[in-house]
Amino acid sequence: MFGFTGKIIQILSAAAVLVVIGVIVVFASFSIMGPKDLGVTYTHEDYQNALAKTGIQIEFEGMTGDELEEYKMNAEPKSFHDYDFEFSDYQHKEFTLSNSEATALLNEIAPGFWWFDDLQVKVNPDGSMEGSSKADIKRLKHDLYSDVADDVPLPLPDRLNIYSKGHTTIENNQLNFNPDSFYLGSAPLPGRYLEDDSVRTMEQYLPRIYEVVPGLEIRSLDANDDGEFVFDGVIPQKVTVNKKA
Repeated sequence: MFGFTGKIIQILSAAAVLVVIGVIVVFASFSIMGPKDLGVTYTHEDYQNALAKTGIQIEFEGMTGDELEEYKMNAEPKSFHDYDFEFSDYQHKEFTLSNSEATALLNEIAPGFWWFDDLQVKVNPDGSMEGSSKADIKRLKHDLYSDVADDVPLPLPDRLNIYSKGHTTIENNQLNFNPDSFYLGSAPLPGRYLEDDSVRTMEQYLPRIYEVVPGLEIRSLDANDDGEFVFDGVIPQKVTVNKKA
């Protein structure tokens, strides 16, 4: 087994693979320029299509619809710990998302709380998935990894560009990640961190990304032959968010 430092690096690297419904991401890169362009763009219609497929309705501090969309355009980064979240009306959903729809959903559903900016996700013809974004390491450490953040012996930048590629599935909330590569900026993570023991260690920490939604059941998350993300699970249809008093 690798040392504790290696484990922390992999925890941070792993988040970038969880780019679909809060579940497929792997961390990568120091952030000077923007993250790698995967060629995936999206429109407001893609976002609306994704919301319709998931059924999710969001109310943030009394705002919904167009008012909320306008507010989100200039949303500042926020911590989950500063807000109360109410998730309700859980329903079983099965749907597919195109690359554009999945990218739109992840960028637009909660930009103030999501830890990744300029995010793109993509299903390749061979079924592998790519993810690219700029990760807010500072907030990730505060929101999800505060119990281990102080044990990292080397300083980490507050923001990292990330890129990953691999065959990834989720079955019954358990992530199965078989990485082909992931990058810290333009530098690939050393091969020893892609070995089985290292990957299994990453998988121990990855559920924290989607466990922020209590009761979420990801029965399966995969890709189909049409290059789409395929989801089957139980998700809340109503999310109400208000700042703590």
